[in-house]
Amino acid sequence: MAFMAFSQMSGDMTSVSENVELARRLYGAEGASRVAGSIALTGQNVGSFTLSTMWDSSDACFAARAKVSAAPEIQAAMAAAQAQPLSFAVGTITGERGKCEGSHVVAVVGSSSNPTDEGRQRLYDVTERLLVGNGACNGFRSVRMVAAGEMTGATLNIFYTDSVDGFLAGSAASLTDQEFQTARAELGGEIHDRIISRMV
Repeated sequence: MAFMAFSQMSGDMTSVSENVELARRLYGAEGASRVAGSIALTGQNVGSFTLSTMWDSSDACFAARAKVSAAPEIQAAMAAAQAQPLSFAVGTITGERGKCEGSHVVAVVGSSSNPTDEGRQRLYDVTERLLVGNGACNGFRSVRMVAAGEMTGATLNIFYTDSVDGFLAGSAASLTDQEFQTARAELGGEIHDRIISRMV
């Protein structure tokens, strides 16, 4: 089982690129398989920064977070940026298709009244057909939030794209695709929020 963690904070973004590289070096040394940063362009916390990391276990995630947060380099960087923590959340990765890289990410917050592994895979298949590699997105990752405050139990579908216009057009087209609508209905899927962010 793979985990994805999201650390959200506010502050001065002047040195955000350098700080992401610092976090990538320190968390990578502790076993993170991926470290990335993004700045929210929409939503309740517009302008905030999110550091996302991926792990083989939640124990490794929390141990690394404690160690890296105490590192003098990180403390100095956070002080210089006047960083204020907003939230920390952890989820399990339930699916991934395509190449999960791009200039922007669109995080779609959803829920399911009838979640099944088979149903999720069917929805991933049709989503891949509709969106991945055709200008809508490069890839997507689905995360079930297991410790995330009010978002606990929700599904976070993260779409990685080089064109927000392309994603929105592809997303709109999916609304008229019968196979997509059937797969979503089988899961009892509902969309609650959509947050667009710029990758750092």
